[in-house]
Amino acid sequence: MRHEATRAAERYGAVVAIDEVRPSFHGVKLHGVQVSLPEVPSARVRFETIDVALGWSGKKIALRGGDVSAVGPREAVLREAEQWQKRYLARPSAGGGESSSSGRTDAELEGLRITWQDRNDAPTESVRASDVNFARQEGKVGLSAAEATITVGPVSVAVQGGHLTLVKQQEGGYRVAALSARSLDATLTLAAPLEEAKPVEGAHATPTKEPQASPAPASRRGKASQRGAAMRAQLIRGATLLDAVLEQGAKVELDSLHAQVRRGRDTLNLGPGSLVVRRDAGRMLVELSPRARAEKEEQALTFSLSVPFGESASGEIVADVKGGPLYLSTLGIRDGDFGLFDVAKTSLTTRSHLVLSADGKQLRVDGDGRVQNLSLRSDALSDEPIAGLELAFRLRGETALDGSSIKVDEGEVDLGAVRLLAHGRYDRVGEGHRVRAEFDVPLTACQSILDAAPRGIVPKLAGMRMAGSLAVKGHARFDTAKLDRDYDVAWDLANTCRITEVPPEIDAARWRKPFRRTVLGPAGERVEIESGPGTAGWVPYGAISRFMETAVLTTEDSGFRRHGGFDKEAIKNSIRDNLRSGRFMRGASTLSMQLAKNLYLDRVKNISRKLQEVVLTTYLEQELTKEQILELYLNVVEFGPMIYGIGPAARYYFNTSASELSLGQALYISSILPKPKQQHFAIGGAVSPGWMNYLRKLMDIAHRRKWISDEELEEGLRETVIRGQPAPTRAARPPEGTGSEGEPGDEGSGDAPEPPAPPED
Repeated sequence: MRHEATRAAERYGAVVAIDEVRPSFHGVKLHGVQVSLPEVPSARVRFETIDVALGWSGKKIALRGGDVSAVGPREAVLREAEQWQKRYLARPSAGGGESSSSGRTDAELEGLRITWQDRNDAPTESVRASDVNFARQEGKVGLSAAEATITVGPVSVAVQGGHLTLVKQQEGGYRVAALSARSLDATLTLAAPLEEAKPVEGAHATPTKEPQASPAPASRRGKASQRGAAMRAQLIRGATLLDAVLEQGAKVELDSLHAQVRRGRDTLNLGPGSLVVRRDAGRMLVELSPRARAEKEEQALTFSLSVPFGESASGEIVADVKGGPLYLSTLGIRDGDFGLFDVAKTSLTTRSHLVLSADGKQLRVDGDGRVQNLSLRSDALSDEPIAGLELAFRLRGETALDGSSIKVDEGEVDLGAVRLLAHGRYDRVGEGHRVRAEFDVPLTACQSILDAAPRGIVPKLAGMRMAGSLAVKGHARFDTAKLDRDYDVAWDLANTCRITEVPPEIDAARWRKPFRRTVLGPAGERVEIESGPGTAGWVPYGAISRFMETAVLTTEDSGFRRHGGFDKEAIKNSIRDNLRSGRFMRGASTLSMQLAKNLYLDRVKNISRKLQEVVLTTYLEQELTKEQILELYLNVVEFGPMIYGIGPAARYYFNTSASELSLGQALYISSILPKPKQQHFAIGGAVSPGWMNYLRKLMDIAHRRKWISDEELEEGLRETVIRGQPAPTRAARPPEGTGSEGEPGDEGSGDAPEPPAPPED
């Protein structure tokens, strides 16, 4: 028997070793069978028991228990297996065959374990299957596994109760007649998001020089341009492969499909749902349907994918998502997935049509949908949970998959009663980015806008009432490669909003008497301090050096006296500067906006804070005079570590009172507002020469805007500001190179010059 087994193994290029041979009632039993394939060195095969039964109808072989394992890169293992298959299995006589009923060999396999991994240590790709059963009889092959797991990079698939039926073809080989599984779980792990650069607050706060964001290297753009074509090729290759292995009329059906997407600490679950694959006129059709529950009055929602193959392979790939309303919990989404909660109350309705072009370069989208009662937690939106969001959308356009162009023919987002309409085009031209877009918010009642904001997005505004209406219409046209010549961002704002009622904690009357507020301590801890008229350190507007107002208008908000809380030109300049730098480096906060933030809001930077800041700024401008806003601002803003207010700042830096501050001292205090913990004093206490020169440039700007006289400018230019010294040192005449000729800061520009970079340690 060992001799016959050795001869049979040789016909397959194999070497066999048998621990024990025992006779049985119908044939023989082989125990501990080791099989090695010299031409497939990565594989190891061992069977616990092989039963060989001999009968009048032919031979029957049953393999029970054992292991098939392989270690090595996927391409290398497959290449070895394909070469072995071509050499030994392609020959008609190789297997002894199914030539006649008397010579037929039936085979079955039970309880096999199969494993493969691309390397021994920390594998990135692997296959594991347990209790694998195999049966071949009368031209059919059945294959099943109790459990199987496949991991390839970021994708992992686990199957339970899988069954595969193969049918032998007349021309040779086998095709799939049926494929099913009790359940299939797929997991996709995406790269974790990178931290975004943090913006600098202040309308005219200019950061120290940063390298401009460089465009994507040509090699990266080349890879991006191939991404769509590669995705299309993979889909067509998959459809072609399915066509090659599926029997005519074959049924591929998965009753319980569950998918999970992971990104960093976030997870999104989908399913269970049913998956059906079928062929139709040169196309492979894939349809996925989650199970709707009739008791919730849900409607079916179906995802379908149509992929061409064969002679039709040059056609487009089409995907459709349609149906609903369907609750997110029915889709398999769970509370906590990507910050979502109350998913059992959130419904989705959509009808979307996506087309991938024949060359794989363009994706067309035409769809609309509605999400009701959406609730989520997102630090980027708000530091409080957002509940009950009502959102609808409409989108028609196309995009180049390499990111070189995006065209929106029709775009609409409805948030409650608020509608945002937009259309336009983005193109990457060389190293630049060109945008041509128009947007419109139709006339809406101000209270409707406030009501449209879901709970959690504007928590400080709860109980506020508004009158009037608002409408916005504008455009954005620019090319980042030539912003000096091609930059046109503008909007028309029709705003009659007026706040008619506020909760007690918002009421501006609070700030006319002592109040308590929370600030951040040296270690970032929350510290409660007392402030307001009559408290220690509070300085009334009339007792503050007028140079201090000149200073903050020069460095922070040149349009303070003429705008209503928002400086349109500063916003436009901020957008342009951010586009030029390639990152969000500069804000456009006015003094009023900074005051609203300091009085009412935390320092957390998210959309919630910005939305509330806009409304609260409107309220402050409505209720307070400009002098009252300046008094509050200069008494609550941070000028250093635990230095809040101009009174403490004047004593801390120059051992003087707020009323006695000189022009240079006032400008120094205002110049550090963007980074109040960073100081610019040299050895001996004098302001460093570079920073002192920056202060003199600010004096020149103030003079041009007629905020200081000729005499005050000359006296200020002679100053050398010294820490701890109430009276600055003054030279006999201004240093060489100072004066108003040729210095930066044109009349009405609204921009302070760029401060010098801090010295290196």
